[in-house]
Amino acid sequence: MQIVYHLGAHCTDEGGLLRVLLRNRAALLAQGIAVPDPDRYPALLRAAAAAFAGRLPDESQSEALLETLLPADEDDAATRLVLSFEGFLAFPRDAVTQAQLYPAAGARARGLAALFPQGDIAFHLALRNPATWLPALSARRRSKGQDPLPDGFDAGALRWSELVGRLRTACPDASLTVWCDEDAPVLWPAILRAVAGHAEGEALEGALALPSGLMTDEGARRLTAWATDARPATDAAWTEGIAAFLSQFAVPERMDTAIDLPGWTDETVARLSALYDQDCARIAGIEGVRFLTP
Repeated sequence: MQIVYHLGAHCTDEGGLLRVLLRNRAALLAQGIAVPDPDRYPALLRAAAAAFAGRLPDESQSEALLETLLPADEDDAATRLVLSFEGFLAFPRDAVTQAQLYPAAGARARGLAALFPQGDIAFHLALRNPATWLPALSARRRSKGQDPLPDGFDAGALRWSELVGRLRTACPDASLTVWCDEDAPVLWPAILRAVAGHAEGEALEGALALPSGLMTDEGARRLTAWATDARPATDAAWTEGIAAFLSQFAVPERMDTAIDLPGWTDETVARLSALYDQDCARIAGIEGVRFLTP
């Protein structure tokens, strides 16, 4: 069975990907794609915690875990299992240190892969510009009653490429697909298909909610009408069409992100953004990584 893990990162799609897939569960299952309800994840996480500690499951335990995740009718029909949880690699308070993004990612990825030793493992991860990601993560931590990121945090020392390299080293046999969260609105149908694995050109219900939410009401209506009439048959056609509507109807205020960390200036944001662009180019050259771009 194909086992697909959508790893987050935090503060990227805000659960939007899983909401679309759950809305289309029946249609996806007809293609052999199972999307368990998140309320079935606690058993998965307990098993993963044991695997993190080196207590690897045997075949019978893996089968029992599948039975916990999937009802009997879905277990029989499924050839691909999609699991999405932004806390797979860490919870917000442990997602970043002064030196690394997701410092426990290698061990956690190995544990997740070990849960299904006979499975074909695939990881999916959204990246985000640290200039906006770190303030968003800090705000998330404050909302949970946790300490925000400390003053003087050296964001320029952090690299997504370093995290991607650790994931590849930890699980060299697993595939890894990444994309930039900034590109998600135009890539959204392609991202959904990369994770779910449904037929190219098939329109999922709710698949236009993300780009539509960034447009005027008129733009959202026109985008929906275009999708209905044109019936885009490829990821490239979806991307081209959505990009055209966003360029004409995007609401600037909905595209902007507030940046609020002590001591940060416009120069800080520009420097981090330039480093992020360089880092993405580096990631695109890492062997075994599929990088989705517009």
